Amino acid sequence: MHEVLIGNIADVAKGLFLSREMYCAEAIFCALNDALGGGLPRERARGLAMGFGQGLGEAGCACGAMSGAVLAASWFLSGKLPSAEVRRVSREIHDRFKGAHASSCCRVLTKHVKGKPKEHFSHCAGLTRAGAEIAARAILERLPELAGHGGAARKSRVGIRAKAATLLRRLADRLG
Repeated sequence: MHEVLIGNIADVAKGLFLSREMYCAEAIFCALNDALGGGLPRERARGLAMGFGQGLGEAGCACGAMSGAVLAASWFLSGKLPSAEVRRVSREIHDRFKGAHASSCCRVLTKHVKGKPKEHFSHCAGLTRAGAEIAARAILERLPELAGHGGAARKSRVGIRAKAATLLRRLADRLG
């Protein structure tokens, strides 16, 4: 239904992560906040999600990408849906993420890339994109009217892709 927008949000989240500007949860929450008109200034949105990265503040527990997805869904759906429904959506996000990646634990998800910084970073970028996609889909399934709000929703597909490409170029410049 809103596949282009969902893909664009996921690309921006991945780009924010790849730029090393933000960790996974921050990138997801900021991309959704910007795209769907969440109303928070970028630094405030980033601050709300900051503690979820690297499995809850480097504890290696709940994956930050999954946690950022749940945070974003809760932000958009609370007050518009009953509390029980928001919790059900959170469980749905967890189940979709775990179903796609066989775990929701940061430590488990990154075990195969531990000690391999480039592979680890690339793997987490993919998880960030996946988390943003799952969250965007869950939100827009329930509140499709949000597709017409916010920065990314008003920008053209080309504009979003250009932003993601710029973020990727910055990353390439930093790496080498």
